[in-house]
Amino acid sequence: MKWFQDWTLATAMDQLYAKQVYDDMKPYINTLLPHTSSYGRAKLALLSLGVAFYVFIIGLSLLGLYIRSKPSPKSSRLPPTEAPPVSILRPLKGVDLNLYQNLESTFKQRYPIFELIFSIAEAQDPARQVVEQLMTKYPNVDARLIIGEKIVGSNPKINNLIRSYETAKYDIVWICDSNVFVDVDTLGRSVDALTSPGVGVVHHLPLAVLPSSYGAEVEQVFLDTNHAKMYIAINYVAVSSCVMGKSNLYRRSDLDKAGGLAAFANFMAEDNLVADAIWKQGLSHVMTCDTACQSIGYMSPREYLMRRSRWLRVRKYIVTAATLVEPFQECVLTGIYGAASFHALWPNINPWRFLTTHFILWFCIDYTLFHTFLASQSMQHPNKTMPFHKFLRAWITREVCALPIWCYAMAGTRIRWRGSYYRLRMDGSGVPYVERPLKKWVKGSGKKLVEYIGSPILNGNSSTNTS
Repeated sequence: MKWFQDWTLATAMDQLYAKQVYDDMKPYINTLLPHTSSYGRAKLALLSLGVAFYVFIIGLSLLGLYIRSKPSPKSSRLPPTEAPPVSILRPLKGVDLNLYQNLESTFKQRYPIFELIFSIAEAQDPARQVVEQLMTKYPNVDARLIIGEKIVGSNPKINNLIRSYETAKYDIVWICDSNVFVDVDTLGRSVDALTSPGVGVVHHLPLAVLPSSYGAEVEQVFLDTNHAKMYIAINYVAVSSCVMGKSNLYRRSDLDKAGGLAAFANFMAEDNLVADAIWKQGLSHVMTCDTACQSIGYMSPREYLMRRSRWLRVRKYIVTAATLVEPFQECVLTGIYGAASFHALWPNINPWRFLTTHFILWFCIDYTLFHTFLASQSMQHPNKTMPFHKFLRAWITREVCALPIWCYAMAGTRIRWRGSYYRLRMDGSGVPYVERPLKKWVKGSGKKLVEYIGSPILNGNSSTNTS
């Protein structure tokens, strides 16, 4: 029976050792999970979620550092009889900064067969002269200009595009905004991606270049850091549709299954809805290594605030869940809940040191991303970089203003889009309205107080724009 005595002694020693370890760990365990409190378990779960979400957001940010080299497109080397033909649609409204260079970048595409269709709403649009100059310069390019819009809804961009879409020769269409500059091989690489099995949409990373004011610098820092890294990360994990309509390729035959382009004419975020409709057909989205470079030029701080709030208001009806959690992926709130969660689970972690480290790390990631993206884009310009002090100023402004802009956007339903006004509905559609003065008298003062109210345009007519 000696073996039984030895086993009993060993078991007793193990129990004593386990009790000693438990006694040593008991104070720490009690801070994490009070065994008699459901509140403690819920608190631990919430803090653990905060830590996990913080690590997840930092991981998503780091994904943006992965920039692939630009491969030589295969489709561009095919003869015209074998390469899939493409219709390039470029809606125009006025003369954007660098409009000539932007439009010329599509004339220069190294691809065997494509057509270019430009569209303007009015014959007097100054963009017409730019298009005609380029058509004269490149007579061998199949290009034409459509004058006059077709009202199919409240979205002015679709009203401008619809005739181009309906008269395009080819099934593959590339819708590219007028303020976008693209690389000469963008079309070739995009067709390579679109002709891969199961692909329904090809899109390109929007980047901002050439700011000429403080507000424009803030816009550039936003688009080339926070927006770019999250855009890349969300499309990398590919859990849902996430497409910005600056530069997109898809097949008309796929979109026509969802009602065609006109089916989205009353929605302000038609780009996302079009991509989502194709996504729901079981077709994936691919983002190539190409960029859609948009020259910003001058933008006042107020214009930046209104632009950001405008698209937040549109997105809150289209992608509600993503918009609601958006503040929690911003630098300030991410740092606050990260510091609080880590400190609560590991009290030795100083929350202030954590926050300082967090802000420095976030800034370094953004600064690295900013220059990585600018180096990867093909638009050559001597002043495309930004001095460090201007980047720091714009970055701080962007991060500090992010939450107030989000709160302001959530509280309203009206937007202004290049001089036209819209009231958003719950389904994401927009109703045009005009600002009409309503005069009131201030009682006892003898002076007039003029207030402006929105009056819907019942017939749906409004001035048009494309970006």
